[in-house]
Amino acid sequence: MIPAQQAMNTNFAKNPVPDCPIEGRLTGWRQALVVSWVLFGALQNVPASCNAAEPLFRELSSAARGDEIVLLSTRSVGTVCDPPRLRKGLHCQRLKIDGRGQPTWQTMDWRALLADSGPCHSTIIYVHGNRVPPGKDQARGLNVYRSLRTDGNLTDPIRFIIWSWPSTPIPGPVKDFRVKATYTAPAAWQLGWFLDQLPRNSQIALIGYSYGARIVSGALHLAGGGALDHRRLPSPRGRERPAIRAALIAAAYDVDWIQPGNEYGRSTNHLERLVLSTNRQDPAMRFYHLSNGRGRVHALGRTGIEHAGTLRPAKVRVREVNFTNPVGRNHGLAEYLKASKKMGTLWHQLLAETSEPPLERVATIWERLP
Repeated sequence: MIPAQQAMNTNFAKNPVPDCPIEGRLTGWRQALVVSWVLFGALQNVPASCNAAEPLFRELSSAARGDEIVLLSTRSVGTVCDPPRLRKGLHCQRLKIDGRGQPTWQTMDWRALLADSGPCHSTIIYVHGNRVPPGKDQARGLNVYRSLRTDGNLTDPIRFIIWSWPSTPIPGPVKDFRVKATYTAPAAWQLGWFLDQLPRNSQIALIGYSYGARIVSGALHLAGGGALDHRRLPSPRGRERPAIRAALIAAAYDVDWIQPGNEYGRSTNHLERLVLSTNRQDPAMRFYHLSNGRGRVHALGRTGIEHAGTLRPAKVRVREVNFTNPVGRNHGLAEYLKASKKMGTLWHQLLAETSEPPLERVATIWERLP
């Protein structure tokens, strides 16, 4: 991981985190106090950990027994974007589940993932959000896996990869979020590089929560031939593999970054389907624009895509699931996962062979927002 001093000296990303002066334009220490309050409050609602003494499931289905669950971590290499260091430094663990559903993590060589996934028909990669220390990444990834299995009605075995990046909390929520924003671009490069290593016939679905949505979108942007912070993939193979699907839950980045020509403008080039959660009351989404004074810049996870027409052909592949009512004023992943009916819809939109037609935009953003 990057040393603390180096992290402090890292230049902030172009548009780090939750940002926007509230009405009245808070400045200085008042603005920092409000931002800290919003972020701290949002972070109190974190997913409950999987208790090691409790079984992952009371009863495993035959399909779940065939699943492969893996943790793949870049924490030991930090934000280095160097293929030889990644090959050497990626840390990989596989979850073994006994007949009683008890989980045990066993170290393995990550290169084993480059072989054909065998009976696993799909590879699903989950990228967690910010402020997740080592050890918690496993538990939170398993919460998502459990939701997939219980609410997603999956019938075939899957390979489920928990992608872990350097997100251990550092003192001061505003500083933490700004510094971690600078990590998301290199973390996206690392994920994009890993995707390029997988077999060309791999069926891949990506899931990103909060800052993890930045990493997922950044990796897709790079795979589409784009650049992040002047970095490109050595030889992106986006056109050589089946189209990827992606789900972004509480996406913590500017609503227009996904538009062509912007930060993640190439992320939809080779997407078969993109599913977004929206929540107008999520505090981290609602007050996204508190920190940098750029004006009313909304988060994608609050409003969804504002001008779907600018996505051109990709607009017909975009789906949105509104979590405002069941989740309300919460940002914690646990609250999203508890909304099992909505999660079932999101998983269906992401993984089903066919899905309902895209949602139509019936009002402008200013008509929809309070």
